[in-house]
Amino acid sequence: DSWLLYTDVMWAKISTEADVGPFGGTARFEQKQIVATALVGYELPINVENMQLYATGGLRYQHNEVELDIDPAFFPSVNRSGSQSWVDPIVGLTMHYDVNDKWFVDVMADIGGFGVASDITLQGTATVGYNWTDTIASSFGYKALYTDYEEGGFRYDATQHGIFTRLAVRF
Repeated sequence: DSWLLYTDVMWAKISTEADVGPFGGTARFEQKQIVATALVGYELPINVENMQLYATGGLRYQHNEVELDIDPAFFPSVNRSGSQSWVDPIVGLTMHYDVNDKWFVDVMADIGGFGVASDITLQGTATVGYNWTDTIASSFGYKALYTDYEEGGFRYDATQHGIFTRLAVRF
């Protein structure tokens, strides 16, 4: 009724390989990332028919792993790798609007970091969904995530965005 529990897990892998130099050789780059968000929300008392608005708070975990291999034709090869993980507190708002019994719209926004780990992390999503049953729904939407994090010699200042699908289970 008044409470919202939300989890979101994203896994990404980006890689490329290229020929380097006029005499051959290769360079390879790979980055793996996990982002997991867990939120608890409580419904705010608004008086708008078919709409629920929740104040949310929680944590966002981010893990990045990078490998770089450079193998030039006539020089020694260079292999470097590293990883970094951190957790940020986040606060935000979540809105759910029932268009009718089957169709709905969800919008979420949060901000976090506050210098605890990241200087700042921001996320926003908007989805259109369909209720298959009273407990199962799916949706299709767009998500943007920005993070500015720096620790020692590691710096991550990036925006990720794109379409996604979601499965929701209500209990």
